[in-house]
Amino acid sequence: MRVCVCCCVALLMIGSQLLCAQASGQQKAGEPNAPPPSPLSSDDKANELSEQVGKLMVKCVNLLTAQDPLSLDYCKQQRDLADQYPPRERMMDKMLAHDEYGIALAAFDHKKEALEEFDQEVALVPKAVKPGSTEWSTAYWHRAMIYTQLGEVDKADHDYRAAEANFRKASFNSGEPSAVKKRRAILRQHAALLQKEGKTEAAHQLLEEAAKAE
Repeated sequence: MRVCVCCCVALLMIGSQLLCAQASGQQKAGEPNAPPPSPLSSDDKANELSEQVGKLMVKCVNLLTAQDPLSLDYCKQQRDLADQYPPRERMMDKMLAHDEYGIALAAFDHKKEALEEFDQEVALVPKAVKPGSTEWSTAYWHRAMIYTQLGEVDKADHDYRAAEANFRKASFNSGEPSAVKKRRAILRQHAALLQKEGKTEAAHQLLEEAAKAE
């Protein structure tokens, strides 16, 4: 008799638990769905991408320095990810990503593809950097070198002049050693191009300007 009572009590407890679980399930089913997560702001999305872009940039530059063909893959990944930044966000990162991928392409003899990257970089220049900055001149300089290699002398001359004109602006930081070094390199390369074209006097003037910049 005592066994039967215990069995009945056990069955009642199990039944009670099942009823509670069923009621709980019905209550949850009747509840309205949770609101969807709010979309990320452009700042949040940019911050989320920034760390990944930075890691790829380090890998890209290190492989480029080592002249490793794998740089093509990592620099492309960096470029692709940087292009996912929201509009008007991290424009400098986008610009540098195109520049580094362009350098990688040029280093492994993909000159026309490199030119496309430098075209996109130059298009970003006025949105990303201020006149007089080293990056402004560097973008035109790198494209000028590709134009030279492709034999498009007039276009190369135009870009060298654009790079030099930017360095001559009052806002140019002439006290920055790396900027001065780039300025001398641009002037000397442009002079070599003009010398090859028989424009000796113009080439000499650029070499004089390069000497004064030292």
